[in-house]
Amino acid sequence: MGGETISDHKEPSTLPSQSREILELAIPAMLAIASEPILNLADTAMIGRLGVALLAARAIASALIGGIYWIFTFLIFGTTTLVGRHYGANEPKACGEIYLHAILIAAAGGIAVSSLLIVFAPYLYAAMGAQDAVLITGTSYFRIRIAGTTFTFLWFASVGFLRGIQNTRTPMLIALFVNGLNIALDYALIYGKFGFPALGLQGAAIGSFVCQVLGAGICFRILFFSSYSTEYGLTQWRFLPSRFRSLTHIGRDLAVRTGALRFSLIFATAIASRMGTVFISSHEIAFQLWIFCSDTVDGIAVAGQALVAKYLGSDRAEKALRLGKTLILWGCTAGLVFGLGYLLSKQILINLFTKNPDVIQILSTEIFPLLVLFQPLNGIVFVLDGVLIGAHDTRFLMWAMLIGSSIIFIPITWLSLQFGFGLLGVWVGLSLFMAYRLTTNLVRLLSRRWIHVSTGRS
Repeated sequence: MGGETISDHKEPSTLPSQSREILELAIPAMLAIASEPILNLADTAMIGRLGVALLAARAIASALIGGIYWIFTFLIFGTTTLVGRHYGANEPKACGEIYLHAILIAAAGGIAVSSLLIVFAPYLYAAMGAQDAVLITGTSYFRIRIAGTTFTFLWFASVGFLRGIQNTRTPMLIALFVNGLNIALDYALIYGKFGFPALGLQGAAIGSFVCQVLGAGICFRILFFSSYSTEYGLTQWRFLPSRFRSLTHIGRDLAVRTGALRFSLIFATAIASRMGTVFISSHEIAFQLWIFCSDTVDGIAVAGQALVAKYLGSDRAEKALRLGKTLILWGCTAGLVFGLGYLLSKQILINLFTKNPDVIQILSTEIFPLLVLFQPLNGIVFVLDGVLIGAHDTRFLMWAMLIGSSIIFIPITWLSLQFGFGLLGVWVGLSLFMAYRLTTNLVRLLSRRWIHVSTGRS
């Protein structure tokens, strides 16, 4: 798995050839990204069988950790965009410089975040509306999980670099191995299998921490002790303010954008928690299925981001536009597949996660119809996000997300609690929010203004 040589690829001119180029990057990325929600689904299913209180404790931790980690995913997306631009311009040393500076930000950010959240864990659970039993158990679980934050952020930066140089296969292999091991450790440590003690919820946290450390360690072994190191100058560290500024600029926009999205989702979880354990458990199961589709389709978005960055770096803006239009077809198709799959396997999926009749009733009659209906639209939203991030049009994405979350999703979610709309109201708000994102992203793509932003002409 050594470094790949930068070369001038022949430009595909047909839809099939362009689709092949997308799939070469997208399939490994989809498998890698899908392994994370599969892990979460397995984790949710195993913990769900221990009782609704423990599932609620995990749900709150998942929302909080997801919120923090998603804010720092600029270490993936920002690094991919910047590295991809230099890759397209045939500048390998600049690619390496971006990665080294991303590592510095990852290490500093990870240490700061984990230290603060370990201290304030009980207050965060209380703010999320956790009842006493959930708060006590959940705080311990959360602290173990968040202790591995630095290693996760280093993994983010490494994945961003590899995607930027058009290598999605290596992250796929690492992710499949590490997440597969995590599922096995969860089973062993939660239930006391294979000679391990039965640690319940805390066992799941320990398994996750071990795998966070392992994932970062494998990345460093591959990148710093192979041909990558010499080809991209990874042993030639020097602090360059220009590299740091470029990362912090794109990181700021993406962090605010992602923060707004995650705050909205955390707010929805907090509202569901205040409705009661049955509602928060129902929301957690449906949300994990929603995330499974989102993260899997993000594999196509990853391909779009990496290719758009490369094309614009080599002054092929028209090809980047054609790619964006092709990705709309792929995103919609992927969403249709997920929607149909959820529709046909609804009862099987629900019974996999819970035996509680109240939870089953809420999921079957209120949430699943919306979950199924909006998957094709969601697929288009996710891939267009990738195109615009690859074009460095992050300022537009930031403002669009801030406006949509503040005037659509959060108000509808709050009203659902105040006026007794229940969990259905929360999911109506989420669905309308996704319809808004589809509209804004599509209009932005067709306006072509993202091309001018990327090239610095406006």
